[in-house]
Amino acid sequence: MKTIIKLAIAAAMINALFHGGEAAWRYYQLKDAAQQLIVFGAEEHTSELHNRIVQKATDLQVPLLPENIAVHREGTRTFVDASYTQPVEYFPNQVYPVDLKFSVEAYSVSSGRPEDPPQPQP
Repeated sequence: MKTIIKLAIAAAMINALFHGGEAAWRYYQLKDAAQQLIVFGAEEHTSELHNRIVQKATDLQVPLLPENIAVHREGTRTFVDASYTQPVEYFPNQVYPVDLKFSVEAYSVSSGRPEDPPQPQP
């Protein structure tokens, strides 16, 4: 009986480590992709960078909503701020929300494109 309990506890711990590690892996992949996009996207408008980050989040199955991403430029510096809530199943059938956020910035060698002009409000 002790062995079964120990195995059940070990299985629960492995499950938690796997699901937590998977969420962390996707977080770092998205953060790295956002960094790469702004480093090499100096000639792209901020709206295009925004769309590409949203697409990368979709590809990675990260629940990042477009309204939770901010991309802006100040001269040759480009900034990205993003936040999302990732549901993680630490224990079988028990999902816990984990709030994640990141900020990345990069300098451009070229002057880059200016920020997109504000869209007219209907």
